[in-house]
Amino acid sequence: MKIVILGQSGAGKSLLARKIQLLTDIALLPLDFLWLATDYSEEAQQWFEIEQEKFMDEHDSWIIEGNYLATATRRIKEADKIILLRVPRYLAMYRVIKRSIKRKKDPKTRPDVPIDFSEKLDKDYWEFLSFVWHFKKKNEPKIIQLIETLQVKDRLIILNNKAEQQALIDHLKKEKQTG
Repeated sequence: MKIVILGQSGAGKSLLARKIQLLTDIALLPLDFLWLATDYSEEAQQWFEIEQEKFMDEHDSWIIEGNYLATATRRIKEADKIILLRVPRYLAMYRVIKRSIKRKKDPKTRPDVPIDFSEKLDKDYWEFLSFVWHFKKKNEPKIIQLIETLQVKDRLIILNNKAEQQALIDHLKKEKQTG
C-alpha cells in the first residue's frame, strides 16, 4: 500500500500518518523532516527530491506525509490512497501556533521535524502563517488540479474532521484483519 497525506499545516497530517504507520507497519517519510533540515538552496531542493525518490524506490509500501507540490507528481501518481485533510483555517492556525509554542518548550513534541529546527517569530514565520490562512484558496486548488491532471481522482479520499479520520483508521484496521 502506498499512501500520500496532503493538506494544510495544522490539519493533522503528521498525526494521521503516525497512526496509520503504527497500524500498518508501513515505512513513513514525513517530508518536513527532510526539508526543514536543509538550507533551502537549489542543491537542497535537488537533494530533497532525490531522497524522496530513494525512499519510494526502497519500499514496496510507504506513507509520505507533506505537500511540497514541486516534488509531488511521482508520489501522487504511485499512491494507492491520496488522503487530503481539510480543517477550518482558524483551527489550522490555532494548531500551528499551539504546536510552535509546545515545541519551543520541548522539541521532542514533533518527531516529524528535525530536533535542531527552530521556529522564530520572524518574517518567515508570519509568511508561514499567511500560507496556512490562505491555503484553501491558494494551494488546495493546485493539489486538486495535479490530482486531476494525473487522472488519479478515484484514489482521492477527502477527510474533513476527526470522525472521518477515525473512520479511515477503522477501515484500515478491518482491511488488516481480513488480509
